[in-house]
Amino acid sequence: MKILLKIFKWLLIIVIGLIAIFFIVNAAMDNKVVMEESIEINAPASIVYEEVVNFSGWGEWAVWNQMDPDMESEYSETFGEVGSFSDWKSKHPQVGNGRQEVVEIEKNKLMKVKMSFEGWDGVSYAAFHFNEMEGVTEVKWTFDGAETPIYMNWMNSLMEPMLHDNYKKSLTTLKKLVESKPVESSTSLNIEEVEVDPMEIVSILDSTTADAIGQKLGELYAELSIFLETNESASSSGMPLALYHHYSPEKVILEAAIPYEGEAEASGRVKVKHTPSGKALRGIHYGDYNASGSMHEAMESYVKSSEYELQEYCWEVYANDPTEVDSALVETHIYYPLK
Repeated sequence: MKILLKIFKWLLIIVIGLIAIFFIVNAAMDNKVVMEESIEINAPASIVYEEVVNFSGWGEWAVWNQMDPDMESEYSETFGEVGSFSDWKSKHPQVGNGRQEVVEIEKNKLMKVKMSFEGWDGVSYAAFHFNEMEGVTEVKWTFDGAETPIYMNWMNSLMEPMLHDNYKKSLTTLKKLVESKPVESSTSLNIEEVEVDPMEIVSILDSTTADAIGQKLGELYAELSIFLETNESASSSGMPLALYHHYSPEKVILEAAIPYEGEAEASGRVKVKHTPSGKALRGIHYGDYNASGSMHEAMESYVKSSEYELQEYCWEVYANDPTEVDSALVETHIYYPLK
């Protein structure tokens, strides 16, 4: 009996010792996975950005989607804005069930998402950083995992190399996908260098958010029209235009303007000035004005890939009345004045 008790005692000591070693080793390990991978893609940031923010297209380049072709996915109605999300369900052990949702975004610069995985506590974060230099975009993909309990830290040492490998494979496939797509030339996008004459305009400087530009311009044009109608010495001489001094989703500083002929004097917040003259890059967008952002992106990429230098702001001329022509024929002339 004494021998059995002695054996049990030593077994207990060994077990306690092993448990202590297990916790000591785990305490020395990282309590979460923090890592990043990057790659250079021969394409403008705007093109790479559009591929990444479109969660429904991840099946073409993300490793996890390719691990399980039968994975069930659900997406938000819109992409590229805070709140856009992707939910997935998979029986594959390396994919599982989860959700990612955009929590921070800056067009062509950054997309940050929070991620939750079924069966795991806590929230992880991943972010894509886009840095374009002379037509080449560096994509940096980071991961900041949720903290694990001390007894689970050993899992992080297994997950990190797997995650590194999956990030590398996904970025490599993304690079091949983007670079394999044809790039539209400036000619096919109606971009050309032109000489512009100055236009005498009356204008109002104001600010708004990106999603309220149309409404704000409508209000300002109404105010400018009243100004011209009550001025016996001046009258409208062309289609309205808008000068953009600053653009971000949260704040757009713009100047609504109407060309005029005759004589006019500034009054209140209505200013009298003229548009820049000389060389400018002009792009013509046909169709819904809300889709004209792609022309701006193409022109900005065209400028970056050339030796052009821009002046401080660009402007748009609304060449015809969208209420009187087929929506597909609506013209927006976009000008980037050159130094």
